[in-house]
This record gives sequence, C-alpha cells and structure tokens, in this order.
Amino acid sequence: MAEEKTNAAIGRFKTFLRNHPEIVAYVHKNDIKWRDVFDDWVIFGESHEVWEKYGLKEKSSEDDDEKSHPAFSFHKVLKVVDNIDTKQWQERLETISGAITGIQSFIGQFRQNSDQDPQNSTNNQEQPNQTEHPSAPAQNPFFFRRD
Repeated sequence: MAEEKTNAAIGRFKTFLRNHPEIVAYVHKNDIKWRDVFDDWVIFGESHEVWEKYGLKEKSSEDDDEKSHPAFSFHKVLKVVDNIDTKQWQERLETISGAITGIQSFIGQFRQNSDQDPQNSTNNQEQPNQTEHPSAPAQNPFFFRRD
C-alpha cells in the first residue's frame, strides 16, 4: 500500500514537472538532486513560494489570493501540514535515530577504552609481555600486533 502511494506521488510529481519545464531546466543547470526537489514538492506542495527559487513564476490569480491573506496565516500552515507524508518522515526519523544511536555506541566504546587505559598502562608496566602474545584478549577494538 505504501508503495502504491509512493508511485502515485511520483506520478503526480512528474506531471507537475511536465507542467513546469522551467523547474527541470533549473535543476539541470544547477546540478540539484531530484530527491531534494521531490522532498520540497512533498513538503510544500505545488503552490508554494519555494518554487520561485527554481524559476517558477506565480500566476496572477494566485498573487491576488496571497494579497488578500496575510504573510503568515493558519490556512497556509494547514496546507503545508496536509501535504506532508508522515510515513516517509517517520522512516527518515527512524533512520536518523538509528544513525545517532550507532554514533553514540561508537563514541561509548572509545570512552570505555580511555577509561580503561590508565588501568591498562599500570598492568602493562607490571606485565610488559602480555600484549605481545596473540592469545591475550585485546581491550582495544582496533588492536593490531606488530609483525
């Protein structure tokens, strides 16, 4: 079901681009990633001022409509929120959360090693041959023996 929604969204995005070839030209000219353009389309919709940076000019009827509404309105906020694909954002947030968790565990390993280094240095002074034996367990995850 999610794949069908995604395919439908991609189809609507392609239709939007066919109706606005100036966006396609701008993207090609400035080497912008299509994923970024698609994200803008999903988040902001087709009638947002973000498309002005891609070279899309607003129609005069939309200009008159915006003049009648203040610059910040609750209606605009609701319109943007309606265009957000929550499942896609949830997936992205889960991916980012997983990446942050991985980085935290990676940093935690180094902190554990730095906390254990003073103990290891006193143990190494008492038993200097312990690190030279391959059967000795290594505390450092990046332990390499010298040849």
